[in-house]
Amino acid sequence: MNENTFTVIISTFLILLLCVLVRLIIVLPACNVKQFNKEPFTTNNNIKNTKLTILLGSGGHTGEMIRILEQWGDKLNNFNRQYVISSGDSTSIHKLQKLEETTDNKDYQIDIIHRANNIGSNKLSSLINTLISFKSTFNHIIYQKWRGLPKVFLTNGPGTAIPIAYLLFICKFLGVCDTKIIYIESLARVNDLSLTGFLILPISDRIIVQWEPLSKKYKRCEYHGILI
Repeated sequence: MNENTFTVIISTFLILLLCVLVRLIIVLPACNVKQFNKEPFTTNNNIKNTKLTILLGSGGHTGEMIRILEQWGDKLNNFNRQYVISSGDSTSIHKLQKLEETTDNKDYQIDIIHRANNIGSNKLSSLINTLISFKSTFNHIIYQKWRGLPKVFLTNGPGTAIPIAYLLFICKFLGVCDTKIIYIESLARVNDLSLTGFLILPISDRIIVQWEPLSKKYKRCEYHGILI
């Protein structure tokens, strides 16, 4: 390889790398210097028929999310709802069906994806399950819904939220969607974010916490009081 060819290859690579970095800065919420709109997104007048994907993370996560959704009342009818549930979590299905019985708009669907982590599993098992969860998420949430990705992804954890959030962010980076990622931290987290919270923090459009100390410790976190 002569000097001119090598120079062209390196220059092209650096230009492409620069373009990727510029695009990342543009779409990465953590790099956005604009002021956040701290009004509840359910008050937006343009939410009619908006596709909303909600992760029900099993156990306490599902319980908290259901109680939050119950407070929306009739506003829940404005969304086309997609509930994402981890495999083997029949309790969450039962709870959301009870919630949906109270709504007028029955336009909702349920998608089951592989659980990213099981309680008590070791690190290797967690890594393998997370990789499988990424594949499952891509197949069920991204690939099959390529032309109908959500306008809003709402989650309060746990680890299964990571594959969904990051795959949606990659789609946003590629210009395929403009999904807003909204993360609500668990009531149990008073002084520090959970691991899921830390991992989603850079790509979340809004991070809502339920204790004021967290909003003071992390500048991108919003505090609106106890939500449940």
